[in-house]
Amino acid sequence: MRKLFLLLFVAGMACGVSAQDNMEAFRHLSIGGEVGLHGFGVEVAIPIQKHFVLKAGYNWAPAGDLISTDLSLDTEELREAQEQYTAATSYEFQNKFGDEAIIHAGLQMGLTNYKAMINWYPFASGRLYIAGGIYYTPDDKQNDPFLRISGNTTENDWAALQELNEKYPDPSGEREMALEIGEEKYAVIEKDGCGYLQADYKFDPLKYYVGLGLGRCIPNGRLGLQLELGAMIYQNSVLSCQDKEVGSITDAADGLGNDAKEILEYVDKYPIYPQLTLRLCFRMF
Repeated sequence: MRKLFLLLFVAGMACGVSAQDNMEAFRHLSIGGEVGLHGFGVEVAIPIQKHFVLKAGYNWAPAGDLISTDLSLDTEELREAQEQYTAATSYEFQNKFGDEAIIHAGLQMGLTNYKAMINWYPFASGRLYIAGGIYYTPDDKQNDPFLRISGNTTENDWAALQELNEKYPDPSGEREMALEIGEEKYAVIEKDGCGYLQADYKFDPLKYYVGLGLGRCIPNGRLGLQLELGAMIYQNSVLSCQDKEVGSITDAADGLGNDAKEILEYVDKYPIYPQLTLRLCFRMF
């Protein structure tokens, strides 16, 4: 680790003595493509002063499960209702409940943002820079969460619930399967012929960013590379399940599973999303 830090320090010092003659205000323009912990992105950059570069861009992350988990639903009362109806009528249900129903779920992450940044080069002749700016989630993506846990029941369990409600209606209301989190229950809804449950972790659409990097936004030649380490800072996070706010992430421990609970507790306690970005820049003029 010490050797790595020493190597980075030497690289930074070496970058500090490199010629940087493409920092004339509003005289140059570059475009860049990037990949990192935030997904993929594109950006444009223009120098506004010999030490400062203004950038604007767009980032997105392809959907994909970070982890898979099984959520357990208590079906004891539903199973007992089936048994009571069978004992009273001799009717045999085609689909029967076990002691619990399982929702096979995955945890996905979503990051879609516009960004506006300023890079400050403390050495006018160098490649070492400090970045700062904002990320903003576009209006059409603001309903998409940062983290989402979602999944379906088995066809058997959902068919059993429909059959039970049809054959043996509950006078007090239609029976349902529900996930219990703390003292609240969150009813499973129908989607694509199965039961569906969704829990979302969201925060404000406006986020802040700080970072430290090596490389020039406006390359001397046509192409240049940048490596940047930074952090997105977010606020006002909310966990909801089936569109109802969950009072505490700690309460979600039993309901959402231990793996998801550890991730949610971390992002709630530390509202900082680290970023490591590799960027290829192309100087237009």
